Amino acid sequence: MRHGLLLLLLALSLPCGAALAADEPGQADLDAAIDAKLASDNFDDFGAVLELCKSALEKGLDDEGKKFAADLYTGTLMDRASMVVEAIFDGPNPDPQWQRMRDFAMRDLDEAIDRDPKLGAAWLMIARLQSLPGGDRKRADEAADKAIDLGGDDKLLVAQAHVIRGNLRDDDKAARAADYDKAVELAPRDKDVRRTRGLFNLLSDKFDEARADLAVAIEEDPDDVSLHEALGMAFMMENKLDEARAAFDKAIEIDPDAPGALLQRARVLALKGEQPKAIADLDKAIELDPDDAIPLVLRARIHQQAGNTDQAQADLESVLRRRPDHPAALELRGLIAAERNDYPAAIRDFRKLVAQHGDDALLVGQLGMLYLAAKQPREAIRRFTRALELDDKQFLSRRGRSDASISIGDHKAALADLEQALALDDDNDGVLNNLAWLLATSPDDAIRDGTRAIELATKACEETEWKQAHIVSTLAAGYAEAGDFAKAREYSQKAVELGGESDEVKQQLKSELASYEAEKPWRERQEVAEAQPEGDTSDLVLEAVQEAEQPAQEPVAKRKPRRPFDE
Repeated sequence: MRHGLLLLLLALSLPCGAALAADEPGQADLDAAIDAKLASDNFDDFGAVLELCKSALEKGLDDEGKKFAADLYTGTLMDRASMVVEAIFDGPNPDPQWQRMRDFAMRDLDEAIDRDPKLGAAWLMIARLQSLPGGDRKRADEAADKAIDLGGDDKLLVAQAHVIRGNLRDDDKAARAADYDKAVELAPRDKDVRRTRGLFNLLSDKFDEARADLAVAIEEDPDDVSLHEALGMAFMMENKLDEARAAFDKAIEIDPDAPGALLQRARVLALKGEQPKAIADLDKAIELDPDDAIPLVLRARIHQQAGNTDQAQADLESVLRRRPDHPAALELRGLIAAERNDYPAAIRDFRKLVAQHGDDALLVGQLGMLYLAAKQPREAIRRFTRALELDDKQFLSRRGRSDASISIGDHKAALADLEQALALDDDNDGVLNNLAWLLATSPDDAIRDGTRAIELATKACEETEWKQAHIVSTLAAGYAEAGDFAKAREYSQKAVELGGESDEVKQQLKSELASYEAEKPWRERQEVAEAQPEGDTSDLVLEAVQEAEQPAQEPVAKRKPRRPFDE
């Protein structure tokens, strides 16, 4: 019930003897204010009430009339502010003028609390308004505290204040959880309170707790599509796809034109391998909201995974024409370019992404991998180094920088990165293999360690079930470095029998075997000249120096290197 209207009902219920004095100069204006308030339903009506109350007080009233007029004035301020707050928060879409509306409501609320600092409802509205973007977060927090202190027996008001305060504590997860828990304790059946804690639990990976809260909210409002969508997300994030689909089905049953539910059901269908149905949902979501980029990007991803690259490209270009910097569209277009070995195009897209998110270590590392694939190892090293400055525990960049260092012959730097990569993932067969190969074949005496190379290569062979020719050949190189040429020949012969992925690799495996038959360990250093930027590889030079303890005057063979080996 509106605050001013409550005063009016009290006034109308007064006995005749207690009625407001009719002979006071301002009484006529106060009576008019009461009539106006009873008929008020818009901002102008509220403004008229406020002006009549002011006029009545200026003309003169007895003490009881003054109090009533003052309370009616304050109540009307609260009602007008409440109407604005409802318009901002409860509409289906934010009003484009919401910031101006907030300023208008704040003027009324500031005047109301100046007149009566104990209005808990006013403090709650201030907290809500100031917690919006561009608001005064400190004041919002202080107002929420005030609302909690002044809420008294109004449990829902106090619960709502706890929710707002919890929302503001994004840097203190424990305090946030405590506020949400208190809100649920005070208003256990309120759907918005339960929704808030449910979504918080969902983002905290507490899926059972999230579903429990959302289930209560749904019991209170079974037709709220957004609650069924949130429940579906709680199932989907735990890979419970059947339950997720059922929740999204229910949301769509309630509102067949709910684009959010259609989008999320499409995700589930795609994960379940039902691509045509997923595409159908996305087609409808796009028809309902053609300006939403997310369904287009998801449809592009499904097309790409199905091998329909042209259709995927068409969707991505549609997004990027309108939003040239859309991150998901740029990322997918870059990945598609990389799949077809168009590294310059992939690099252009990922450079745009890095420009947007320069502090994203994974993204910077991915750009490094593209430079490495484009035969630009020194540029790759620069990107990997930046990524590791942001996150020195990032495996992708640690492994990538070691590969790039190997490709330019910097074995010392590669060794350091491989050791740290191994510490991050001691079962990674690629790291085990590359480190063992370096320890077995580097021309640098200080780096080689045959015993450890054998240990690491053996583990790499076990990890790959002895089925990878290049890893078995690494074990052979380790035995050769340790001086056990019988074992080196045994494993090298096995590598030859397993065969390589190309004729060139098969030939190298035979060359390694020939070296061990001559009881010479294998030596290798790659030296890769930087390729031209933007994909011009015409001047690319690849050299690998093979030193099989041969006389220095013998010519150095040139060949395309086969290390590092990428999975």
